[in-house]
Amino acid sequence: MAASDKYNYLPKSSEVNKPFYDSSEQLVIYKKHLKVGLQALIEQFQKGISVNQLLKARSALIDNILIQSWQQYSVSEGCSLIAVGGYGRQELQPYSDIDILILVNEDSCTKKLEAWIAFLWDIGLEVGHSVRGISDCNQLAEDDLTIATSLMESRYLCGQKDAFDELQLLLQDIDFWPSKVFYKAKVKEHRLRHKKFEDSSYNLEPNIKSNPGGLRDIQVIQWIALRQFNSKSLHDLISQQIFTRREYKTLISHQQFLRKVRFALHAIAGKREDRLSFEHQKQVALWLGYEDDKKKLAVEYLMQRYYRSVMAIRNLAELFIQIFEQDYLLEQRLEAQHYLDEDFYIENNRIGTKNEELFKEKPEALITIFNYLAEAPKIKQIQAKTLRLIRSSQQIINKDYLLSQKNKDAWLKFLSTKQVTSRGFALMKRTNILGALIREFAQIEGQMQFDLFHAYTVDEHTLFLLRHIIRYNKPDCQEEFPICSQIMQELNDPSPIYLAAIFHDIGKGRGGDHSELGAVDAYEYCIKLGLTTQQAELVSWLVKNHLVMSLIAQRKDISDPDVIETFAKRLPSHQHLELLYVLTVSDIRATNPTLWNSWKASLLKELFLATSYYLRQSSPRANQQEMLQDARQQVIAQSLHKGASEQALQKLLNALGDEYLLRYHPEQIIWQLEQLLNRLAYSSEQPYVAIKNHRSKAGTEVFIAINDQPNLFATIVSVLSQNQMNIQAATLFTSPKGYCLDTFIVLDSAGQPLSNNSRLKEIESKLVTALEQPNKAFAKVARSIPSRYKHFNVPTKVEFGFDKANKLTILELTALDRPALLVNIAQAFKDCNLKIHSAKIVTLGEKVEDTFIISNLDLSPLNPEQEQKLEQLIIRYIES
Repeated sequence: MAASDKYNYLPKSSEVNKPFYDSSEQLVIYKKHLKVGLQALIEQFQKGISVNQLLKARSALIDNILIQSWQQYSVSEGCSLIAVGGYGRQELQPYSDIDILILVNEDSCTKKLEAWIAFLWDIGLEVGHSVRGISDCNQLAEDDLTIATSLMESRYLCGQKDAFDELQLLLQDIDFWPSKVFYKAKVKEHRLRHKKFEDSSYNLEPNIKSNPGGLRDIQVIQWIALRQFNSKSLHDLISQQIFTRREYKTLISHQQFLRKVRFALHAIAGKREDRLSFEHQKQVALWLGYEDDKKKLAVEYLMQRYYRSVMAIRNLAELFIQIFEQDYLLEQRLEAQHYLDEDFYIENNRIGTKNEELFKEKPEALITIFNYLAEAPKIKQIQAKTLRLIRSSQQIINKDYLLSQKNKDAWLKFLSTKQVTSRGFALMKRTNILGALIREFAQIEGQMQFDLFHAYTVDEHTLFLLRHIIRYNKPDCQEEFPICSQIMQELNDPSPIYLAAIFHDIGKGRGGDHSELGAVDAYEYCIKLGLTTQQAELVSWLVKNHLVMSLIAQRKDISDPDVIETFAKRLPSHQHLELLYVLTVSDIRATNPTLWNSWKASLLKELFLATSYYLRQSSPRANQQEMLQDARQQVIAQSLHKGASEQALQKLLNALGDEYLLRYHPEQIIWQLEQLLNRLAYSSEQPYVAIKNHRSKAGTEVFIAINDQPNLFATIVSVLSQNQMNIQAATLFTSPKGYCLDTFIVLDSAGQPLSNNSRLKEIESKLVTALEQPNKAFAKVARSIPSRYKHFNVPTKVEFGFDKANKLTILELTALDRPALLVNIAQAFKDCNLKIHSAKIVTLGEKVEDTFIISNLDLSPLNPEQEQKLEQLIIRYIES
C-alpha cells in the first residue's frame, strides 16, 4: 500500500500507478490527482483535522506522485531520489517547494531526468532539485551550512538505495560539521536573521516562517538537537533535560498554531505565501474561526494569538540556546563569578542565582533582579536556569503580592531608578513579570490594531516608548533631543513618567476611550502602590491627556496666541507640560518609525516652548494691539539691519495690513519681505516663487506671491502633488488690495526637507509656469492607491465647525490616504468657489485627518446648504 493510501481522504495511488500510452493523458491524470489531493487536504483542514496530519498527508501525496512518475520515466538507473529540507521532514504545506536531491553515480540518466523534471513542472509542482554525486554533496556541504542542514534531514524515496546509505554514513561522520561548530554556525545564522527583521517579532505583516519567534526558530532547535543527539523528535529534549514537559507542550502548542496559520495562508493565497499580509489577515482569521465583537475585530484576535505565540517560541528558543551552550558545549568561563549581593552574581555578562528557593524565600527578589539589569549595561541577559526559575515563580505575584511592604518597596525602587538601559523593562515583560505586577498590562500583550498607523502591538509599542524615555537619561542623546534630555536628567523621580508610559495605552481593546479607561486604572494602581495622591493624579492626568499635545501641534495654528493660552490653561503645572512633552515625543517615535519626521519634531518643540513661556510669565500676555506693535518693531529693526529701506518697508507693511503680522512668525515675515523688496516688479502681474528651508530646518518652505486669482490653492496643490511633494501645512493670506502671500510646508517622498538645489529650482520654475496659466496647470495626478491600503475600511467623514475668533468655517476631513487626495479636495473647493485660509495635513498610516479653514470669496462662513454641497463633492471626488 502506498503511503498516501493510509489517508482515506486522499485520491488513491492506483490512479497514477499504471502505464500510460499517451503523454497528454498522463499529464491530465497527474494534474487532476494533484488538484484533487490538494482540495481534499483543504477540506479536511476546514473540518478541523490536525494540521500535523495534513502536512504528513501532503508529503505522502507528493511521495506517491514522485515515486510513480520516477518509475514511469525509468529514471532509477544509476540514480536515487531523496527528499530534503521541509519535504524530508514531511512538513509540506499546501504550496511549499518540493526540495529533492538526485544522487547520481553516472551520466546515463541525464536525459530521462530532464524529461521527468519537466513533467513535474508541467503538472504544477514547484520542484527545487539538485543533481549531485556523493563527493559533490560532501564538498558543497562543508562550505555551505544550508546545504549541510538540508542533507541532515534527507529521506529516501526510491532508486538506488546504496547511494542513499552511503550519504548517511557521510553525514554521521564525526568530522562532518561537529556539533559544536554546527551549533555556533546555526546560532550566528539565527541572530543574523533576527537582526534582518530588526529583532522584532511584531511586524505588522509578519513572515510566519522567518520572523523572530516564527517556525524557523523551532527548526533551529530541531537542527541543533539532531546534530547533537541524532534525534528528530523535540520530545527527546525532555529526557535530555533541556526542556521541561510543560515547556515542550507550550512549544508544540504554538508550533501547531503557526502551522495552521501558514496552512490557511497558503490555501487562501493559492500559492506559496509565508507573509501574513493585510490582504490575507482577515480571511485567515475567518478560516481559523475568529469573530468580530464589540471590543475587537476577528483579525485583531488572530494577530494577538499570533504575537503571543511567536514571543513564547522566541523565549523558548533563547532558553534552549543558553542551556545547550552551558550544559553541552561546556564553554570555558570568560570571567569568574562576581557577586552583586548574597543572592545574585554575574558570570559571562549574565545575571544568575544559585538558590533555587530564592523567590519563595524572598519574593521581592523577583523585582530586584530586574533592577540590576536596569542599572548595569554590562549585564546582557539572565542565566537560563534563573530565567526558568523566574517563569516558574510567576504565581507568587498574585493579588496580595503588593500588600507586602518589601515587595512594594522593591517595585517602587525599580520605578524610581534613573535607569540607564531599558533591558530591565524588556526582560520583565518577556518573562511575564510585568504582566503579573500590572494585570491590565497582561491583557494588552500581543494586541494589535488593524491599521498602518500602529506598527507594533500595544505591549511592544510600550516597550519602545520606555526605551526612548530611558535613553534621554544618556548624555549622548542631548544633541538629538536636548529638551527631553534636560527634562529627564533634571527629574528626581522618574516613576510618574514610567508609569504613565506603561498605562498610556493600557485601556485599548476594551471598548470606549482608552485614555479615559487608562487614566482610571493608573490612578487606582498608583494609590495601591503607595504613591502620594499628587503623584497618582499626575500619572492619571498624563495618561488621560497623552494625545492632546500631538493633536494641537499638528491640527491647530500654534502661532495663534489663543491656541497657546487655551492649551496652557489645561496644564495644572509646568511639570505637567514637561512630562507630557517627553511622553508625546516618545509616543510618536514608538508608534511607527515612518511617522516621526523633522516637521513633527519642530511643531512639538514650538508648542512646548511657546506654552512654557506663557506659563512662566508673571503677568497676563499682551493684548493684540501690543503684539502687533512688537511684531512690527521686530520686523522693521531686523529688516533694516539687512539693508532694507525703511520707507519701502513701511509702505509694504501698510499695504499688507495688520492681519499679515499676526498670521506669520516674525522670521517668516522678514524673509518674505526681503523676497518682495528684491523683486524688480513688485506691482507686476507676474507670480513670484521662492523656496528655502523652514526656520526650524524641519521642512521646506514654499513661498508664493501673486495677485489673487480663482482656484489658486487648487493650482498650487496640483503642481506640488505632481512633483511628489508631501504637503504638511499651508497658510494662505490675501491683503486688503487682493495680493496673495501663500506659504506651503513640504517634505519629499522620503519625509525629508528638500536639499537638492536643482530640484528646488525645478519646482520653482514649474510653479511659476503653472501660475501664469492656471487653467492648464490643474490636473489630477494619475497614481493608483497603494495595494496595502485597499484592505482597510476608512469611511470618508466630513465635519464642519465655526472659528469664532475669525468668523470662518472649519472643515475636518477623515479619509483613506491616497495619491493626490489634496488635489481632489482642492477640486471640490474650486467647484464651490471657496477661499482657503489655512490647511493642516495629518497622515496616520492609511488614514488622513486634515483640517481646513475656509470661507466664501466675500470672507463669510459657509451656510448649511453650501456645507452639504461641499461634503458631497469631496466624497465623490476622493472616492471615485
